[in-house]
Amino acid sequence: MRALEVEPTLRQRFGSPVVLADDYLLMSRASQRLVNLLATSKIAVAGSEKAALPAFEPYPCATGFEEFEAAHAPLQRVTLEAPFHALDRAWEAAFDLAGEMGLIARTIAEELAGGTSPGAIAVVGVNRIWRTNLQRALASVGIPAAPLGHAALKAPKGDLVSANDDERERVLKQLRDDIVQPTGLRESRACARADMSGTASRNEPSASPCGDSIAWRQWLSFDDALGRSAAVSELRRVAQPRGLNLAEALAALDADTLPGLPATSPFAQSLLAPYRAAQRLLREQSEEDQPETDIAPDSAAESSSASADTASGTSLSSSRHSEACEESAVARPSSTRKGAEPCGRSASPATPAVAIAAPEDLFGRTFDVVIFGGFVNGFIPSRDMCDPGVVVGGARARQEAADRAAIALAEQRATRRLLFTSFKSCDLETAERLRLHIPRIRLRSGVRTCDIHPSEYLQELGLR
Repeated sequence: MRALEVEPTLRQRFGSPVVLADDYLLMSRASQRLVNLLATSKIAVAGSEKAALPAFEPYPCATGFEEFEAAHAPLQRVTLEAPFHALDRAWEAAFDLAGEMGLIARTIAEELAGGTSPGAIAVVGVNRIWRTNLQRALASVGIPAAPLGHAALKAPKGDLVSANDDERERVLKQLRDDIVQPTGLRESRACARADMSGTASRNEPSASPCGDSIAWRQWLSFDDALGRSAAVSELRRVAQPRGLNLAEALAALDADTLPGLPATSPFAQSLLAPYRAAQRLLREQSEEDQPETDIAPDSAAESSSASADTASGTSLSSSRHSEACEESAVARPSSTRKGAEPCGRSASPATPAVAIAAPEDLFGRTFDVVIFGGFVNGFIPSRDMCDPGVVVGGARARQEAADRAAIALAEQRATRRLLFTSFKSCDLETAERLRLHIPRIRLRSGVRTCDIHPSEYLQELGLR
């Protein structure tokens, strides 16, 4: 954004006569200004004013429309009133909490029987304990369900949260495929590709001995994407005039042979720490994952003499591999170990499952069916919001806006059916544990039972 502001030639190079920016309000202010600078003739921005991303300022910039209107007046504003698709909206109430779980399970079973994929169904709940109990209830009747989850969008507290292990393993495998293959194996595969395609092997792009640049960029961005981005920019400034790509530049930086950027500089240190960690992991995995090769008959005698020397190393590698498998099995819950693939084999593709999600987890995803469960007072609005005088003033207005945004998000993410469910009663102990709003307590069959009312927002939805 700053570069385009100070360099008109860049706008001529990267700009476009017509620019359309979707989800404009979910961008940062800098991203919004960047989009505005890219348009040379006409610009249109779109977004939902009801949408709200659970993130710290200045991302997103919810006042983007107002600032856009002030900067580009006069302009044409178009408001879409009707949805793009017909949405079946309904509300159903069960007698008690167990009954609501059964109601949701029956609804999902009916959808599955009608041909809906489990992955096209999401159940939303604002209470974490409620979501956990629902997942167990669905599993008990044979319905596959799993937490949806979402990348962390809120400001980190304390130390940065580590990146997802699966994502790290994927990028590490991408690096390993490019780096740790023996040179002879790479050449033989290149020759095989050339023979199959009928082209000379010299036309094939040679694999960099340092690995794929994009994979290295992804690996470096873990945990501190913003800081590493600045460091990579500095590395690129020094390496590009010398014709080095990112992978080659990192190798030169590690060897402290890159003029203009000493390895002791803060920028270099921020890159070398994850780079060296990845190199260590790659070496460890390459030792345990050496490819098998066929031995020619005339070399069998030579290999037999060498086998005794390598036997101890092989057994040590195997023992480390088995120990790592045992440690990972202990670290995983028993529910995930059950039916797991033996160590050393690739896991089978994930089975489609019904998504169990908090409202904010739905960002960026759509589902044929969305069930908003636990739609009762105490959950949404919260118990403190239901008790007069506890939350007042601006805090109350902000919480109400957040609740309405969560409901609107569920409506936006459903493409065919949206069902709200609630329950009418709950025992006192459970109600207190879930922090439900308790307007009245009755004694039923010797059990203190609380009346539970549906959410106050239900009336606004026109379903009550």
